[in-house]
Amino acid sequence: MWHYGWHRLERSLIYNVIRLFRIRKATEHVARGFAIGVVVNFFPTFGFGPIISGFLAKAAGGSAIAGLIGGAALAFFWPALFYLNMRTGSLFLQPRIVIDEFEDVTPKIIDTLVWGRVFTLGAVLNTLLVGGLAYCALLLMYHRIRPGVLDYFRRHARDHQRRFRRHRPKPSRR
Repeated sequence: MWHYGWHRLERSLIYNVIRLFRIRKATEHVARGFAIGVVVNFFPTFGFGPIISGFLAKAAGGSAIAGLIGGAALAFFWPALFYLNMRTGSLFLQPRIVIDEFEDVTPKIIDTLVWGRVFTLGAVLNTLLVGGLAYCALLLMYHRIRPGVLDYFRRHARDHQRRFRRHRPKPSRR
């Protein structure tokens, strides 16, 4: 069962990479869509991140397909991105009260904590940094690597199909 799921995931990844690099629009259009798609993952979207990123990318003048792929790229890393947001935000905002034990949590103390602000500040800073890096990297490299990536993944997809396609017995000609 795991074997089947792994191959579905691999096929989906290959398909989406091919879709991303087949976009023939302007490089800036693709880079904008992908960067917006990636940064949506830094905010809680409750599983709707790829869909939201496609709509946001289109609304911002980017490629909806690139936004969808960018949104799906980091969706599985949400816990790590949440932790990164908290760590980044805590570099700039410190909670007023330090809680050492669970019994220290009271409604009054909860009101004084700044976890919401820490998370939001971290998410905004990480969005600006990661979004800017993704945009610049794709803007600089898209046309250079596009033909090679397409060729590689097309070959890989053909080999993958050849390896895992079920061979059906040929009907006899009687």
